[in-house]
Amino acid sequence: MTTSVLKPRLVIHLQHPRVACWSMTATQAEKLAVQLPEYCVKLCDDKSEFQAALPTAEIVITWHFRQEWLSLAPKLKILATPAAGKDYFTLQLPPQIQSWNGRFHGELIAETAVGALLGMCRGLFSSVSHFAHQAWPQTEISVQQTTLRNSRILILGFGRIGQWIGKQLKPFGARIEGMRRNLSLPPPDWFAPNDQIFSESELDAKLPQTDHLILCLPRSLETDQILDRRRINLLPPNATISNFGRGNAIATEALADALQQQRLKGAFLDVFPEEPLPEESPLRHCPKLWRLPHLSAVAPDYLDLFIQDFIRQYQEFQHPIP
Repeated sequence: MTTSVLKPRLVIHLQHPRVACWSMTATQAEKLAVQLPEYCVKLCDDKSEFQAALPTAEIVITWHFRQEWLSLAPKLKILATPAAGKDYFTLQLPPQIQSWNGRFHGELIAETAVGALLGMCRGLFSSVSHFAHQAWPQTEISVQQTTLRNSRILILGFGRIGQWIGKQLKPFGARIEGMRRNLSLPPPDWFAPNDQIFSESELDAKLPQTDHLILCLPRSLETDQILDRRRINLLPPNATISNFGRGNAIATEALADALQQQRLKGAFLDVFPEEPLPEESPLRHCPKLWRLPHLSAVAPDYLDLFIQDFIRQYQEFQHPIP
């Protein structure tokens, strides 16, 4: 890795105490340095080393950044994170600093989403949770089994992640309907004639005919509890709910009540209003609720995919399309 002091510096602090693939290795940092030879790449092992490197940093890649650290980084131009969502950094940035987030999560989350829907539809989750103590619960599980084939799937938040999920579910013969703000954008090339893009104003009319509702929404005031008690009650009793966006989008007590009262087939949540999930949360002990602790995008090559994504974004930054 080059150490020339004449080059602008790219500083990395990506360490995670629990998830190994979220911590950048020296080998991965070297890969980034090879692809950005115009930068001196510095990989920091701890917060103190990271803060000490900020005064010379033009690009910073990190999981966490505090508002007061901006005064330590007068040369900073790009603040980047592998995390998805423009809402990840809650900072007031001056106009000369760009904030970048990861755009590569869709293909990973899509595999988790397919697994979640199959687990609920095919009785896989029930067999290893609710009926694990029974020797042969054939009758109990068989009445729960349905197919993804020909099902109607609503995806709220039809951006990169939502479209990846829809694409992976399409081979099952499902009808895909994606909600997004900008209806003028063209649909993805894998859309079939019965697939559709729709706006939030149409959501209430679509919920009663939905088999699977998938949320991939960013955190914002507009998405806060967009799936409230009234909308949850519009879903049919065979419906499932899955959330891979942000935990603010679902009214958790209303979801817990619907599951307790057996008014839904099931739910799969990867994100929550408060993380880690508090002991007192009504979601801790719901029937037919399966959870991941915010891990739907995890893979051994997570940061390798991020490096490829970061290079793409950097090239777009250097050579913007007119």
